[in-house]
Amino acid sequence: MDKARKNKLTPDDYSGNTFTVSNLGVFGVDSFTAIINQPDSAILAVGQMKDQPVVINGGIHIRPMMKMTLSSDHRVIDGALAAQFMGRLK
Repeated sequence: MDKARKNKLTPDDYSGNTFTVSNLGVFGVDSFTAIINQPDSAILAVGQMKDQPVVINGGIHIRPMMKMTLSSDHRVIDGALAAQFMGRLK
């Protein structure tokens, strides 16, 4: 992590991944669809977190909420498994 903070990463330090998390929420983006970088099998797009009214047990409450979108390569990952992953992540 120290190399990353000092901008000293080389391509060998970040190659070989299979899953990417792309966070544009830090730039105020609510939601987006990320494009998979080959050879990855999936990418998770994370939007910004902000307070939203939600219904809990019949009452309206303010809770921090964010949107996430999963793009997956269906040649590698079955869509149902991707949906189960998102359910667990939620």
